[in-house]
Amino acid sequence: MTLLQIEKIGKSFGGLRALNDVNFAVNNGETVGLMGANGAGKTTLFSIIAGHQPPTDGIVRFKGDQMTGKRPDQICHAGIARTFQIVRPFARMTVRENVETAILFGGARHASNQPLEIRAKDILDQVGLVDQSEMPSGALTLSGRKKLEVARALGTGPELLLLDEVMAGLTPAEVAKMLDTLRAIKADHKLTIFIIEHVVSTLSDLSDRIIVLHHGVKIAEGTPREIAENKDVRTVYFGGDDT
Repeated sequence: MTLLQIEKIGKSFGGLRALNDVNFAVNNGETVGLMGANGAGKTTLFSIIAGHQPPTDGIVRFKGDQMTGKRPDQICHAGIARTFQIVRPFARMTVRENVETAILFGGARHASNQPLEIRAKDILDQVGLVDQSEMPSGALTLSGRKKLEVARALGTGPELLLLDEVMAGLTPAEVAKMLDTLRAIKADHKLTIFIIEHVVSTLSDLSDRIIVLHHGVKIAEGTPREIAENKDVRTVYFGGDDT
């Protein structure tokens, strides 16, 4: 079943065309990667899906309903959550309080008799932060802040999770742990994941399909192997010819 439908999305900033006629679908239960060089329009596309920026052209549909024109909180309550490339937790609040705030923000989606603190700690346990629950979030390492960003998004109760470079800046060991975490939470929460990541091997390892943007245009879509063998991708993304 199609969960997310992107129809002819375009975005202009003055004379700059950041996205142009982008079309694709994300199916329920998939992990879909979004790849492209800096400036390709990846984060702009996420911002449009999550309602933080309006498209200049086109329509975003989620479970068949039009999301275009809705506020970020309405889109969140519909079942879409995102992380941000630049991680900014509420630094003076504890790690647990950050997740509790996210749960309350997404509360229209899931009623529960379980106490808020327990629900938050369950999520923190899943991302490997339960031992840091009472720390100020500003004291976390980069790896910890990335985990908290995922935990906050999970707290809203999403069906579709948009992950914007949650592994950027991590060590290889931390990346491996994050991959294990993402696979586990996808299964536990029955999530569909749409992920931006610059490390091609990591994106290929996690994704069922990959979509490639170049200067705001979709130039390829396929399995990780198909993308690795695609001549256009090899030329524009890897910076070389196909020989």
